[in-house]
Amino acid sequence: MKKQLTLISIALSGLVLTACSNQKSAQKTVWDKIESRGVLKVATPGTYQPTSYYNDKNKLVGYEVDMMKEIGKRLNVKVKFVETGFDQAFTTVDNGQVDLSLNNFDITAKREKKYNISTPYKYGIGGMIVRADGSSHMTKKDLSDWKGKKAGGAAGTEYMKVAKKQGAELVTYDNVTGDVYLNDVANGRIDFIPNDYPAQKLFVDYMKSKNPKINVKMSSVKYNPTKQGIIMSKKDDSLKKKIDKEIKAMKKDGSLAKISKKYYAGQDLTKSFAKDKSVPVINTKNVE
Repeated sequence: MKKQLTLISIALSGLVLTACSNQKSAQKTVWDKIESRGVLKVATPGTYQPTSYYNDKNKLVGYEVDMMKEIGKRLNVKVKFVETGFDQAFTTVDNGQVDLSLNNFDITAKREKKYNISTPYKYGIGGMIVRADGSSHMTKKDLSDWKGKKAGGAAGTEYMKVAKKQGAELVTYDNVTGDVYLNDVANGRIDFIPNDYPAQKLFVDYMKSKNPKINVKMSSVKYNPTKQGIIMSKKDDSLKKKIDKEIKAMKKDGSLAKISKKYYAGQDLTKSFAKDKSVPVINTKNVE
């Protein structure tokens, strides 16, 4: 009888230990799992200069790429980049394929409801590329002349939502390189490209240095100051807290501004454009 009680006691102890072990495993945070494997998986487009692109040596570089490498170094984990298009950038977070996603994403109330988003790592402002010969006919500062014009961009971006709100016809592209967009503006397939002004200006200047006769230019019209953040799952806040801490530290010590100036021709995009009250703000809250 005593032997039977002893066996039952051992069995019950085993169940308790198993339950405790399972409970500890279940309590592991998102960051605990990343730290345990020593790898931070990051979604990035690889086609968007100057935030994420391949240089002449076929090396993945850019503002977001260099920033994440520095964050990984500070967190003592390796960064593994997973190349995705804009439309896949959110689903890869949803299905756990990556831990976080970067693609120059604007911080919006709608996105904040579904995802954890980091403190801003970059600030921008809306701009547009038009034809240099003036045939796009888009000069009004209030954007009232966007109606009926063809806007080119990736589906679902905030800039394309602004275009839709202003009555433009949307021409969507998959994960293509910037020269495809520029050539389509130049040849009249589309009338303009709404996107982030600092990045667009840099790219237009570069393309015109290669081909001075290309029929495109950067419009002086600006709209919708923005702030960009890193997309993460809402499973818990552990990863967000780690990322936010490092972004704030990099802002404070100047290392983030240094990366910005490297890729944006001396521009420090760690400071907000929102102080200019003359810039129009188009509300895209109800635009799908």
